[in-house]
Amino acid sequence: MQLTMKATLSWILLASAAKVGCESFDYIIAGAGTCGLVLANRLSEDPNVRVAVIEPGGDVRNNINVTDVTRFLRAFGTPIDWQYTMTPQPGANNRTLEYHAGKAIGGTSTINGMTYIRGDKAEFDAWETLGNEGWNWESLYPYFKGVERFTYPTAAQIAAGASFNSEYHGEDGPLTTGFPFELLNGSFYRKAQAAWQTLGYPLNPDVNGGNTSGFSIWPQTLDRDANIREDAARAFYYPIEQRPNFKIIRGTVTKVTWANSSTNGLLTADGVEYRDSNKNETITVGAAREVLLAAGSLRTPLILERSGVGNPNILKKFGIETKIELNGVGENLIDQPNTSLEYSSSVNSTGTMPYATFVTAQDIFGTQTSMVADEIHSKIPEYAQKVSDANGGAITPSQLEKIFQIQHDLIFNKHVTIAESLTSGAGNILISAFWTLLPFSRGSVHMTSAQDIDDQAIAIDPKYFDIDFDLAVQTGVGRISQELWYTEPISGLVASYLVPGDAELPRNASDAQWAKALGSLLTANHHALGTASMMPRELGGVVNPSLQLYGASNVRIVDASVLPTQISGHLTATLYAVAERAADLMKNS
Repeated sequence: MQLTMKATLSWILLASAAKVGCESFDYIIAGAGTCGLVLANRLSEDPNVRVAVIEPGGDVRNNINVTDVTRFLRAFGTPIDWQYTMTPQPGANNRTLEYHAGKAIGGTSTINGMTYIRGDKAEFDAWETLGNEGWNWESLYPYFKGVERFTYPTAAQIAAGASFNSEYHGEDGPLTTGFPFELLNGSFYRKAQAAWQTLGYPLNPDVNGGNTSGFSIWPQTLDRDANIREDAARAFYYPIEQRPNFKIIRGTVTKVTWANSSTNGLLTADGVEYRDSNKNETITVGAAREVLLAAGSLRTPLILERSGVGNPNILKKFGIETKIELNGVGENLIDQPNTSLEYSSSVNSTGTMPYATFVTAQDIFGTQTSMVADEIHSKIPEYAQKVSDANGGAITPSQLEKIFQIQHDLIFNKHVTIAESLTSGAGNILISAFWTLLPFSRGSVHMTSAQDIDDQAIAIDPKYFDIDFDLAVQTGVGRISQELWYTEPISGLVASYLVPGDAELPRNASDAQWAKALGSLLTANHHALGTASMMPRELGGVVNPSLQLYGASNVRIVDASVLPTQISGHLTATLYAVAERAADLMKNS
């Protein structure tokens, strides 16, 4: 008995030796972005629970490029932007494109377009069809509403086009949404609405009820009366930053640390390592309960790989021992290809124009929709093989075929919207920005260094237009967007066609002309997701429906990387709801 007690005591001392002098918390959260701050807020509501968030970015509450609702894009290329570059993209004429992501307390919610659009019901139901029990529109809807504090538009905003259905919005949540005072007034909205109506896209009074189709003005994540951006920090951090059981640590998480023991055959995380903001030392922090990865769809896979979680073939190249084999880590990256047309206007406009038109396969392919559906269905094995070959067989064709079958069903049987076109402008410039919402193309993100986790030690490869259907949809929505500017009454505002212009892309251009133009105009849409997907392990999934990492007892992932498929919305609204539901799952487990 004495020997047993001595052995036990020795084991405890050895196990804790690595933590001597280090801080310890109940929950460690990697990333103070949209999801990370929701988790921190909710978990620290219990004063007996100690929560730490580790974040490389700083406090930007006084940064005018963040707070000013009219300065979208101004933060790009500044220190609060990671400023990633992708691998050369064949679909973009082998150009190396930029990818912007927020590097601040508040994450990308501090630099995004503030769009608050959820998506189509069937797209969320598809998550359950993939094998994620309990994840569907009905289970998320209370969280969509619960997180929101919707500001009803003024009479002047309604006259400028703002519309809503009060049943779809919450009024008591922490996240303020609404329409900006800067909403463009005058005749432009009515002309845009009338032109879209003529083209067959009627007004959708509120895109947040689970049906995005048609033309609409969307609400934004902003505090209208304070005239300020409502980022995740303003909604979830600033109000509770004085809680004594909550702390933000400035640094970049490099990896999860593992205990010497396991639980029911599962690895147990006992903390994380992070590099401090000066990058001159690595520090270990202990986690008594769980480690939560919320670093985003591009950085969470890097943390996993450096922790020995991922594809052994990749880990071996960097001399990292495989702790948990999960080939899906870093794979299934889905971003949407964004392209724009520009025109000069005979009228100078001041104010914001948050006008979106969502279209279906029927809108794009018309009478040929049934034929296209059959053709794409027959090509699913080819698509699956192509994607699998590109990832070195990490995800097999049979796994991908099941996922693609569900996506095909969404597009051609559930009739979700598959492309979005923004009608916007500034000064005397008019813009149509458009993108494919549900691309079949799948890319990847992986580490390029076992030591350097900052800045550009990352290979981002979305493989835009790798699948031909995506190019066909982009061409179709491009033609629709172009036709808008030839349609009365908005056509009366057009003075000239600037980008790419009539010489390169005339009205009624051929498919070949469109393909050439799209390759030169393509940019990222910054909606990357899926790189640590919530799916069954046998489909290449990385987390289960409780968002727990396969093979580990106390690691969860809560960010865009777990979303297994794209949605006909913008990610912010969905991420807030997912994080709120995740917090409840944790508190109730």
